[in-house]
Amino acid sequence: MKNLAILAVAVASVGAHAVLFETEPNNTPGTANFIARGASPWADVGVMSLNPAGDVDWFIFDMNAGEYLTAITYPIADDTENNPDTMMALWDSNLNQLDFDDDANGFGSAIRYHNVETGRYYLSITGFGDDNFTGDHSEQGDYILTMSLVPEPATMIALAAGIAAIAARRRRK
Repeated sequence: MKNLAILAVAVASVGAHAVLFETEPNNTPGTANFIARGASPWADVGVMSLNPAGDVDWFIFDMNAGEYLTAITYPIADDTENNPDTMMALWDSNLNQLDFDDDANGFGSAIRYHNVETGRYYLSITGFGDDNFTGDHSEQGDYILTMSLVPEPATMIALAAGIAAIAARRRRK
């Protein structure tokens, strides 16, 4: 039974259903690309671009109270000229900055945030030196953006217990 519960948590935590897409223009909160997410736990990945130099990528998405957001950028160019040094910020619906990161993995950025209020949030990615996320940078190139939203641990335990109970009930039939 313990192995079944562990398996249920592992299966439930693999929620990649689609690929994140970016369409220009998305240089401001008003033109942010909406990220449609699946049920929690959820994770998606996509290739994005800071092209031309001075580009800023804004995304908007919904997040539930108690969820943990993980967002990571990883530059993917083979040369340093087109390997953007990214900075990332998380914003609430009123554009108050909640979290910020630069250089989590060299040129990339990473945010891990425990959300306390259900609502709509923004994620922005820009080039190094653009502290105001307005496009004041010379970085350019492609990067991978990975996002995930996972409920707090108690919800995952309850989910696993429910899946285990359904599996046990089916086995008895």
